[in-house]
Amino acid sequence: MKTILRALMLILFVWTHITATVSAEDASASKINSEQQQALVEINQALQDNPELILGLRQSLNAFLQQRAEHNNALINSEAWLYQQRVHPRLGDENAPHKIIVFTDYDCPFCKRLEPVLEKLVAEQPDIQVMSILVPLRQNLPAGATTNSALFALDVWQHNPTQFSQAHDLLMRKSGLHTAASLKQIAEATSNERFLKASAHSLQTVERNAEVFNSLGLRGTPAIMVGRQVLPGFVPFAQLLETAQAEFKLD
Repeated sequence: MKTILRALMLILFVWTHITATVSAEDASASKINSEQQQALVEINQALQDNPELILGLRQSLNAFLQQRAEHNNALINSEAWLYQQRVHPRLGDENAPHKIIVFTDYDCPFCKRLEPVLEKLVAEQPDIQVMSILVPLRQNLPAGATTNSALFALDVWQHNPTQFSQAHDLLMRKSGLHTAASLKQIAEATSNERFLKASAHSLQTVERNAEVFNSLGLRGTPAIMVGRQVLPGFVPFAQLLETAQAEFKLD
């Protein structure tokens, strides 16, 4: 029993490691490093000692490979929407050659925590811009409102971009969920009262954002895409910087 348990734990550990890092290794998938080679030796021995695990592992592997293929296809199909559309709010220089995608929600506390990290990144790395893909997961419309934080921000970005930065900061600074009152207050402070009713264009943008979010198999915000790597949840600055520098070959 202890041998079987150890084998299961080993396979689970390696499988989790592979799942977490596979997107970062797409470019060199045919290469096996020394750590992976050792893991394969240990897995092979564990399966020889416990052959009853082989069929279940094969099924899990096939399911994982199918999921990975679906994810890669979704990435290809959504690249134009994520990287080439001007409907998405942006941090940093619009001419910066490297783009990071962040699925974010003004009602998400972890997105609010991440915002200073993103601002610091584009300040220290001017060759990077951050594209914000707004997905209002936590609420549709606040009671008594005819827009929500994402829809309001998209309308400001589209029609009054010079006031967007201030509106964006106030939207991120609000603790907890936005309300009709908080949106009205921000709209008045930034002279954007006309956007307290969502436009058809912003509704279509949010709908498309949600479709892409779901097609990529994402589960929550924030979710950061650096190249083909996906970093879920809040990411400290040092980790995000290291990932971006490695992906974009930056100093």
